[in-house]
Amino acid sequence: MSYFIFDGVLECGRQYELKGEEAGHILKSRRLSVGDYFLIQDEQGLRFEVVLQNLSRNSLKFVPEKTVAVPPQSPLRLEILQALPKEKALDFILQKTTELGVHRLDFFGGAHSSKVFRTSQSERQMVRWKRIALEASKQCGRQFPPEIYWHSNLETALSALPECPNSWVLSPGSADSVSWNNNTGADRAKPKEHQRVLVGPEGGFHPEEIDLALRSGMRPVDLGPRILRTETAVVSAVAILQFLWGDLSQNK
Repeated sequence: MSYFIFDGVLECGRQYELKGEEAGHILKSRRLSVGDYFLIQDEQGLRFEVVLQNLSRNSLKFVPEKTVAVPPQSPLRLEILQALPKEKALDFILQKTTELGVHRLDFFGGAHSSKVFRTSQSERQMVRWKRIALEASKQCGRQFPPEIYWHSNLETALSALPECPNSWVLSPGSADSVSWNNNTGADRAKPKEHQRVLVGPEGGFHPEEIDLALRSGMRPVDLGPRILRTETAVVSAVAILQFLWGDLSQNK
């Protein structure tokens, strides 16, 4: 169930006032009345069922009545290294990877990316990206949104990332590509708590980027016989890995 954010620490039985965008969203979109209940999460990540006690044009007052369970994070630390796609695809990736439990998103200016930001532009874009991820977290019930970073190019991104023994580059048609379908039985049972996936933009990778990824220790993986859009590819990869070693498997 979706929730709202309170910038502060909450305690049951005390009255609090909510102002700003969150209050406006509740007042305009949810159309709650005095006595109605909703969920709100404080800055520590604690979530409460609260009752609305008073509302005005720009604010509302509520009282937390009880804490509620917060869905746990996936046991799989999953990181996506994504060459910057077009804005519509980027928004989709931010939303869906957040909903699927990705821990970290690193965007970079790829050789075939439609555009690359200057530093001042990337700072403004980062605010927007984090806002999209936060809204997706609230909608799906996730406790905190993923970490989000920007890098000017792939080489800079790879040098900034910590070591990850299970790193993959989506490389359809590569002669050396493996398939995650082969990770069954005993191999699937082996714990793989940290995975990273490198995904190209709409125009694909430049050969030098593939070479750089392979030299860094990444292994090429193929998602099947069809060429997928970048946003389809990243969501498919995340879903597969979360099923194999994360929290989408019914056997977990």
